[in-house]
Amino acid sequence: MQRVFNPDAEPKVVGAIISMDSPHVDNYILSGVITREPGASWRWANEKAELRFALSETARMKFIADFVIAEDTLKETGPVTMQFAIDGKVVGRQRYDQAGEKHFETEVAEGVLRTDGPMTVTAQVDKYYQSPIDGVKLGFLLIRMGFRQ
Repeated sequence: MQRVFNPDAEPKVVGAIISMDSPHVDNYILSGVITREPGASWRWANEKAELRFALSETARMKFIADFVIAEDTLKETGPVTMQFAIDGKVVGRQRYDQAGEKHFETEVAEGVLRTDGPMTVTAQVDKYYQSPIDGVKLGFLLIRMGFRQ
């Protein structure tokens, strides 16, 4: 007897939103998130963090991101611009000239979102600090990212 693989029978690996302190966060991260401090509510990201999300519906969804522009990196880079994209389509851009915790939120057109598989979401900063010692790039501290109604 031959069995047929049914992808709908597999458990959902990712969902609509994730916090960096979740035990499941590694399932969402594709690239660009560079630290893992046990119990921390944030993770350092280099200049471009890529995460994946899956939605069961797309109506009236908002993209949200909570992050920190660190004072020490801002002193080195000056004002920065964060850009957010879903599957390569830019959904928002914001300039920050003050350090601290930030919240970005924007409505997303239904045509940008899909339910047929995971979507790749990028958060990218235009300037970052690069350590002269080990070359590590520090862009921003990611707290939470995803979609909600």
